[in-house]
Amino acid sequence: MCRANSVVKDRPGLMQLGRDDLAGLVDYALELQAENARLRDAAAQNSHNSSRPPSTDRPEKPQPKSLRRKLGRRSGGQPGHPGRTLQPSPKPQHIQVHPLHECECGEDLSRQTALDYERRQVFDLPALLLECTEHRAEIKECPNCGRTSRASFPPDLTAPVQYGKNFRALLAYLYDAQAGASLRIRQMCQEMFGFPVSEATLQTARQEQYDALEPFENRLRDILPQEKVLHADETSLPINKVTHWLHVLCTPLLTFFSVQPNRSKEAIRAVGIIPRFAGWLMHDFLASYVSFENCLHTFCKSHLLRELVFLFEQHQQQWAKDLYDLLLEMLRCVNDRKARDAPFTQAELDRWYEQYGMILRAGRQANAITPEQTRTKRRKQSKEQNLLDRLEGCDDCILTFLWDFTVPFTNNQAERDFRNMKTRVKISGCFRTLAGARRHARIRSYISTLRKHGLPVLEHLRLALNGHPFLPVGSQPA
Repeated sequence: MCRANSVVKDRPGLMQLGRDDLAGLVDYALELQAENARLRDAAAQNSHNSSRPPSTDRPEKPQPKSLRRKLGRRSGGQPGHPGRTLQPSPKPQHIQVHPLHECECGEDLSRQTALDYERRQVFDLPALLLECTEHRAEIKECPNCGRTSRASFPPDLTAPVQYGKNFRALLAYLYDAQAGASLRIRQMCQEMFGFPVSEATLQTARQEQYDALEPFENRLRDILPQEKVLHADETSLPINKVTHWLHVLCTPLLTFFSVQPNRSKEAIRAVGIIPRFAGWLMHDFLASYVSFENCLHTFCKSHLLRELVFLFEQHQQQWAKDLYDLLLEMLRCVNDRKARDAPFTQAELDRWYEQYGMILRAGRQANAITPEQTRTKRRKQSKEQNLLDRLEGCDDCILTFLWDFTVPFTNNQAERDFRNMKTRVKISGCFRTLAGARRHARIRSYISTLRKHGLPVLEHLRLALNGHPFLPVGSQPA
């Protein structure tokens, strides 16, 4: 064991080290230097230059700047925006007439017929009361045989006293659509309606909603593989202190959530959608997605831009800055061509691809593999080398948006669909059971899809309990 591994506190002690000891000391210093660089990189990461969420940014530091460029517009509605305001109702439920009794000159007008009315409308809530409906089944005696018989109750009346479907749909709406905490929902019911709903009643209502939405989930499994572009992503989901993963597959009109034990290829296959999908799959370089060869792959440029920001801000990689600028310039040109419905010519596409390739070659030259890495069987690569390896041979996966305008630039659709689910976790801390997490995932899939279609959520939750859930048709013909 060399003395370099022990603590040497004075200069004479260092001078007495032998050649082997000095070599060990150099190796140890190099290890410390590499560890220091790793810790500095980790400390420099935030939501601006990595995939970390904004909630992890340290408040004492200035908030990271957005990757979006300023357009010079003032905040608020832009010129030409139609705006939204409360519109008068053509059929008000109640009409209250305010009579005119006297003219300004003092003449009595109480018996005069009104020529017209000036109208003002007030939209307000009626008193929030639970109405009780008593169902009575007739009991009769047969005059022929003397037998006593009773009429049948409707099949949904299963208890002597119970809450109706409208109220049970409201409980699911408050918990799953508005991310309400269980205790606060029960307090709300007590204060608004005078009925202290129990935890069992709340969860039973949600289980009933979950069962009623099985046809909706089956419909999603049928139509999502027919879409041209699918957004895919996953995020950690704690269930009883055990990390699971919430997977999302979505489009601008559809949302499908699934809870799986991990984010491996087997877990993705278990969902049963991607193995039957043949279109463009938008994701963030996860190897589990890339391993599926039945579909086409395109990668989220938003994740890539954040990595490039980190490399040119923290590691002074000029090629990363050049690639960052090139991708944003491509996006600006694509948006302009979309507005004019004018695709790029083949010569223009070739020039874009050539610029992209030149930057990657410059990155390779600036980050060539060192002799030390060559001698090591399992060499540890830098962040720059890892990113360049990922981009190797993936030109079409990265630049699809240039020649297929239906493919988006980023995976923001999946990120937006995750937000309410992450809010649920922040409120509750975790899910207690796997069944509860899957219940919430199915109901949230339904709610998100309804909102994308502009449909009233509470009304369609009630319709689902009546056996008529909303069944989307997708954006692609069957």
